[in-house]
Amino acid sequence: MRSRLATLALATALLGTLTACETVREASNTASNAADKATVCVQALELANFTPSSQDLDKTAEDAKKTVDELNELSHKTADQAVKDAINDMSAKINELAVPDLNPANITAYAKNKIDAFAALTNACL
Repeated sequence: MRSRLATLALATALLGTLTACETVREASNTASNAADKATVCVQALELANFTPSSQDLDKTAEDAKKTVDELNELSHKTADQAVKDAINDMSAKINELAVPDLNPANITAYAKNKIDAFAALTNACL
């Protein structure tokens, strides 16, 4: 009888330990996901701050293409769908400048649309 009680007590203690370990693991995963989201957001916001030059259109198109590629890589690094969508939207806006026939009118249109895309990215990262 005592051995059954001891076995039951030991099993209960082990179950409590396993439950605590799972809780710690879930908390660790949540913290890791938050850190990953924060890292992706900081990098995405830095890239989203892309400023085109109407003085050197070829360089602007080249830099826009590079920025779009980097944003696309970042969007694959996050599991947060809202952040992913906001990064993809920002990437699409910047991609408007990565065309060979870039002109000052494209840059003006981009500047008007950038504010909304940047605000959406900022909100998704909060």
